[in-house]
Amino acid sequence: MRGTAMPLQQVWGNGRSQLVIPVYQRNYSWKKENCNQLFSDLVKLKDSHRNGHFFGSIVTAPVGSGLDRLIIDGQQRLTTTSLLMLAAIKAVKDGKMKVSQEGLLEETHDNMLWSKYGSHPTCKYKLLPIEQDRIAYDRLFTYDDNQFIEESKITHNFNFFYEKLTSLPQQFTFDELFDVVDRLQVICIDLDNDDDPQLIFESLNSTGLALEEADKIRNYLLMSLSPVDQEECYKKYWHKIQMATNDSPTMFLRDYITISDNLLRPVKLNNLYFHWKKYMEEEGRDRKAELASMLDYVRYYHMINMAEIEVMQDDQLVRSARLSKKMAQLRNLDTDVINVFLISFLKYAVENSFSEDEVWKVLDLVEDYLARRIICSMSSNSLTQTFCALHRDVLRSISEYEKAEQLLSVPYHDILAYHILRREGNFRIPRDNVFAENILTRKVYLMPKAAQHFLFERLENFNHTEFIDVKKQMQSGDATIEHIMPQTLTPEWRKELGDEADAIHEQYLHTFANLTLTGVNSELSNNKFEDKKNGKMVNGQFINGYRGSIYRLTQELTSYDTWHLSDLEHRANKIKDKLFSLYPFPTTNFKPLPKPVEEISLEDEDFNPTNRSLVGYTLFGEEHQQTYWVDMLIDVVREVYRRYPDELETLAQKDMWVHHVMGEEQRKYEKIGEGVYLWKNANNRNKLTGLRYIFDELEIAYAELELHLEPRPVAFPTDNAQSPDAENE
Repeated sequence: MRGTAMPLQQVWGNGRSQLVIPVYQRNYSWKKENCNQLFSDLVKLKDSHRNGHFFGSIVTAPVGSGLDRLIIDGQQRLTTTSLLMLAAIKAVKDGKMKVSQEGLLEETHDNMLWSKYGSHPTCKYKLLPIEQDRIAYDRLFTYDDNQFIEESKITHNFNFFYEKLTSLPQQFTFDELFDVVDRLQVICIDLDNDDDPQLIFESLNSTGLALEEADKIRNYLLMSLSPVDQEECYKKYWHKIQMATNDSPTMFLRDYITISDNLLRPVKLNNLYFHWKKYMEEEGRDRKAELASMLDYVRYYHMINMAEIEVMQDDQLVRSARLSKKMAQLRNLDTDVINVFLISFLKYAVENSFSEDEVWKVLDLVEDYLARRIICSMSSNSLTQTFCALHRDVLRSISEYEKAEQLLSVPYHDILAYHILRREGNFRIPRDNVFAENILTRKVYLMPKAAQHFLFERLENFNHTEFIDVKKQMQSGDATIEHIMPQTLTPEWRKELGDEADAIHEQYLHTFANLTLTGVNSELSNNKFEDKKNGKMVNGQFINGYRGSIYRLTQELTSYDTWHLSDLEHRANKIKDKLFSLYPFPTTNFKPLPKPVEEISLEDEDFNPTNRSLVGYTLFGEEHQQTYWVDMLIDVVREVYRRYPDELETLAQKDMWVHHVMGEEQRKYEKIGEGVYLWKNANNRNKLTGLRYIFDELEIAYAELELHLEPRPVAFPTDNAQSPDAENE
């Protein structure tokens, strides 16, 4: 095995050798965003006049005893550069790209794309793709659009490069492109016959050896600095960031980029590095300044994860035991969907010297929102985009008052309550009637463990100053959830419950009413209620019952003499009262200022667009005028396609709202791009349903689309009188 740094051009070899992509390799799969990144790098390389640009590694192995080489690693880069040069040759042939001399085209074709004396009996291309890609690759050599196979990724990326090279203003002549491609440098590892290509391939692609996203981001931020600056920034910033995140900064970096780039949905972890690089380069951000900003934000991430909340007192940060306890309760939920909001809010609270009481009210409101939804079996994961938007929503409301020079007399938590209460559909906070019903009927025993830990800790410590760490004891096995009426009814329990034993068992078994905490689950689990309450001798040893429990939730059961239907109903209502006391329905005194147009987010799933007049819309932060619903639909999907072409092309294969072929009734479709056709023949309500489907599939936050309508009073849907005023929504 030999490893050598060399120009990419040298890898192509001579006219007698061919580069063969083995059959076990995957299809060519580079996305347009990858091609765009390569093209951008080449433009920068041209303008920088640097001698070289590192283009990764290429691993080859011999094919028998001949000159041909198998491509073990690097097929994506080699295929992409071939497509780029093929597109450039076609651009010259079409008269859309300048070249100083025809001989340069022939040199590129003969040395990089063609193998006149190659050993393959029919294909004389320098690069031999796998069979599924080879037909599409072959057609490109005709330079005839009519013969191209449009559905192939090979053709898609060829067309992408052709459009880039021929668009105005042109960024390359053929000579300039040839020069920058000639400056691409690779590490070429040539295996010998004695080397095992499969082992090498597995080692190169092992997930265990892959860099974490945080490692890639760290290298990106530091590597371009001078050695002195690298060491300084590592010690001053990065090392402290790692310490604050317990040497696991990836999740913090995702939260940070979500906040800093004003995103309404966190970046996918597998795309985090690429998004970071784009974020830094599009605005020309300074690496040192970004590291300093990250260090500022990580303080609040650390507060959240360690449940050590600080507030500003007398111009210095002071730990608050009360707030830290509240944060620990939130941490029991084991969810990070709230982190983007909490980081943003805590930073804002410190910078604006919020009182401990105001911070507590905000955290309590967040807990209220989550707890009600958990008890009502509404997923917290669906709230990711809501919590990305909440702090921004509050600041926008504050800004509107400032711009109007109006006095805003309500605090932050009041405005936050309004923005929680105005959300509907999958994002709503359950109203009291729904909350009450679920407290009585929810099968709590079947909840996720984190939700059980959270709820039983809150019920156990309700109105008590002496704290019992229920979560820790449940995690260690020192405490378990006990069924008072057992999971399997014994004859004694059937007698205790009476004629309706099976119906009572089915209705109440896993609910709050029939559950408690104990450390003696196995010894007394199926015994009659009297023995479970008072304890009994088991194998010559007295086993404590509920009377001897350390848990107040369990000791309360000693006030019952029986465990009949009436007792279950009584305890269910007691727990309901506790939970209503812990999580009252929020109220708000905030009134938003009237607006010239009514703004409806795609989040509002209960919105009825029937007979509503559209004025325009805001998409990805940009306002657009539009009065026709169907044109709004088409414009939005086209912009989504512009930003996410690969994802929408893939979605079109599912043939729902967007399709990969046009149906028979062509007038009911709108062509969005090659292989993407939008079904547009729907009423306005279904148009919004289709947009939600597309946004969900592409993981675009609903809040990225806001419709502007002619104002009209609409009754705010609510089961509670405390909801915001719909006319000012």
